[in-house]
Amino acid sequence: MVALEAWYDVDHDEPAMIHTAADLDRVLDTVAGWEGRVIVELFVADDPRRAIFDVGVYGQGERGALYYAGRGEKWFSRGTMAAPSTVSPAERLSYYYMTSDTEYPGDSEIPLDVVRRAAHEYMRTGGERPTSPTWQAAPDRRV
Repeated sequence: MVALEAWYDVDHDEPAMIHTAADLDRVLDTVAGWEGRVIVELFVADDPRRAIFDVGVYGQGERGALYYAGRGEKWFSRGTMAAPSTVSPAERLSYYYMTSDTEYPGDSEIPLDVVRRAAHEYMRTGGERPTSPTWQAAPDRRV
């Protein structure tokens, strides 16, 4: 398990430091209580260049979306037939990182419990791309 930096609150000039699974849950619980689709950007504290892991949380919809960029690869989560997205793949969803909107593929939303497990796996594995959910390669640039 590694310490993470969590960036998500426009009112803070420094990241929230995450040292335990409980710390991570507190951050995710906080943004799940906010209105709309919100991004928590996670970095490995001792190696922030290792990967970018954006954890999108839409608490009211009990859904979220993930974006992972590391080792020259970029991935978005993909909803599965067992948990289909409420939006078609051709549409775009806007998640908000602080005050900036970020577009995600319409089929990138997954259940919030899967989002949480992926965030914990990212922390547990030291910044590796989580094995779940299903992933789809991102275009050459973010959507």
